[in-house]
Amino acid sequence: FLGRCFSYPEEEFYRLMADGRTGEQLRAMVEGLPFAVNFTGIPAPSLPQEELESEYISSFDIGSGPSLPCPLYESAYREDTSSRDITEELLRFYEHFNVKLSDKEKDYPDHLVVELEFMAYLAKKEADAVMRGSDPAPYRLAQVDFLDRHLEKWVSKLDERIQKRIKEPFYRGASSFLRECLSNHLPYLRKSVGHQAAGGVTG
Repeated sequence: FLGRCFSYPEEEFYRLMADGRTGEQLRAMVEGLPFAVNFTGIPAPSLPQEELESEYISSFDIGSGPSLPCPLYESAYREDTSSRDITEELLRFYEHFNVKLSDKEKDYPDHLVVELEFMAYLAKKEADAVMRGSDPAPYRLAQVDFLDRHLEKWVSKLDERIQKRIKEPFYRGASSFLRECLSNHLPYLRKSVGHQAAGGVTG
């Protein structure tokens, strides 16, 4: 869901978020999470769809490097490592779990949406293991590792920039929820696997 929030706002998703019932469905979904999240809601888009599309492009897509108000790429926020190293490590993560990127995503493995979809994939594998009565620990460990090495390294910086530079309340609310969700998901996962530091599927 969070990945869709930060994807190009197509008509179907726009209608979903403009529907007043969606807020209650989101709240019920959050209440069903196995960890606490301070969810204050995500406002419906304040702009008509065409204007929201333009807002998305100008906020996240136009230009390059520092000319982007809020780039959705991990490499734009990491000063501790190079873009090449980030890309190579991400590709090792994806390949380790046989995740094949689309032709479009191959060029942007560090895009927020790609990273969130990979987390959703790992969570689905974890849930499938529980349903089968198998050990879900490997998938939980992988999520800890991925959060530690990637999303936790830059999502808070992205949120700070979004809150300062973007006026659209939908994106500000989605960003706040993303930051809150990830910051609570990680300690839950660590506790569930009984350790305090990621072991590492890539190391």
